[in-house]
Amino acid sequence: MACVRSFWLQWGTLCSLLAFLFAQDSLWDCTEKDDLLKDVPVDLDVPSECTLGCTALTYKGILETQEKLTIHFRDSYIGEAEQYCWSPKIKCRPGQQLQNAFVLLPVDLSVVNGETLRLQVSSADVAVETLHQHAGGSLLPSDCGLRFDVTEHLAGKLQQALCIKVLPQEHTTVGRALRCPPFLVTTWKHWSQGEG
Repeated sequence: MACVRSFWLQWGTLCSLLAFLFAQDSLWDCTEKDDLLKDVPVDLDVPSECTLGCTALTYKGILETQEKLTIHFRDSYIGEAEQYCWSPKIKCRPGQQLQNAFVLLPVDLSVVNGETLRLQVSSADVAVETLHQHAGGSLLPSDCGLRFDVTEHLAGKLQQALCIKVLPQEHTTVGRALRCPPFLVTTWKHWSQGEG
């Protein structure tokens, strides 16, 4: 009996140590609590009109379909050379797992042909890559903007900022067509230790 107890004690210690090591390696901060009332920082940036509108439309759709997931919306900041960037530090709650990450490009389709727009992803952590518009299904309404899937980039645990540059069609600029700066949308599945 003592041998069995010793085995489980060693196994539990090993699992705890591995969980601690993986948590230290991750840039995801999954320690946020579900506090309904908490102090709002004074220097909090107000989300763009496009981000707020997309948030409302998306959560309306989630309520209608009764999906069990969490969606986070983050505005970009201006980087170098006409780039839009996001910090690699992603906040999540315990028991959440990243499902999808999209950059949304809110453009006026009467000014520019959205099918020809591409994004160039660049970060010190990844090779430069060109992304085409995501055509698959999504909970994100089409009114939010053109979707570009960056899940692989964020799942790879970036150390540096994720930056994108909008690549317009030939002989045009995106300036007038862009309603708001691009924003990042991450969807998170809830899981428990009993699930795989």
